[in-house]
Amino acid sequence: MNDSPWKILGITADAEDSTVRARYLTLVREFPPEQHPEKFAAIRDAYEKVRDTYSRVKYRLFEQGRDDSLDALIEGLACQNIRPRLSLVQLLRELPPV
Repeated sequence: MNDSPWKILGITADAEDSTVRARYLTLVREFPPEQHPEKFAAIRDAYEKVRDTYSRVKYRLFEQGRDDSLDALIEGLACQNIRPRLSLVQLLRELPPV
């Protein structure tokens, strides 16, 4: 399955962490692993990729084929004088669209 994690979870890419978790728990109840092992595995994998801001940043870096570390990306953005001390949420917004 090559669908994006957001499509699998049925949320938008800018969803809050609490929304992502709530949607994940809803889907787990709807598709329990005993009855839907493949669907559950896809849901779990999608959730692991986007469960929090840090995970979303790492996923977007990997998805775009970049081998930069998160620290290198933050340093690169700081060198471009985008903003000092970016939070992870701000960093995620600075990445090019998927």
